[in-house]
Amino acid sequence: MFIKYTNYSDGVHELILSEPTQKLGLDDSFFGNADVKIKMDKSIHQIILDCDLTIHAHIECDRCTEKVDREFTNHFVLSYLFAKSNQKTDDYNLKFLTTENDKIDISEDVFEYSELSIPLKKLCKDDCRGLCPKCGKNLNYETCTCDKEETNDIWAPLQILKEKFNNKK
Repeated sequence: MFIKYTNYSDGVHELILSEPTQKLGLDDSFFGNADVKIKMDKSIHQIILDCDLTIHAHIECDRCTEKVDREFTNHFVLSYLFAKSNQKTDDYNLKFLTTENDKIDISEDVFEYSELSIPLKKLCKDDCRGLCPKCGKNLNYETCTCDKEETNDIWAPLQILKEKFNNKK
């Protein structure tokens, strides 16, 4: 995904870029295109890219194990400073442009922010009810008749101690 910034005058410009996920090097869980809506603020000393990424992925819900296709979004800002020579910086979102380059390649950034857009807890929907821990029924589609009251034997010694202290009063 390239932006030829020399084609734009100073000021704010709206851009929309789209690239197939396979061309970006994303794995097979991603499908379709990675769409990036960009607000480019170009001045004589710098270029600021304010980006909104939209990506689609196949996921497996962590609560009910249902396989679904979801849309994920991510927002990121990239800053480019004009410099006479290529410089290094520890800031991840700050880069330097030399006079040799007339294009900005954001492919690597889109790849990384696409990967980061997948949440740690993947859900088919925000209110997913999951699976019954006893019978394994998907509680999003059916109800189970399992006994919900379950005691865990690991807490039995504490329960005995609690009853012992309650009986002393």
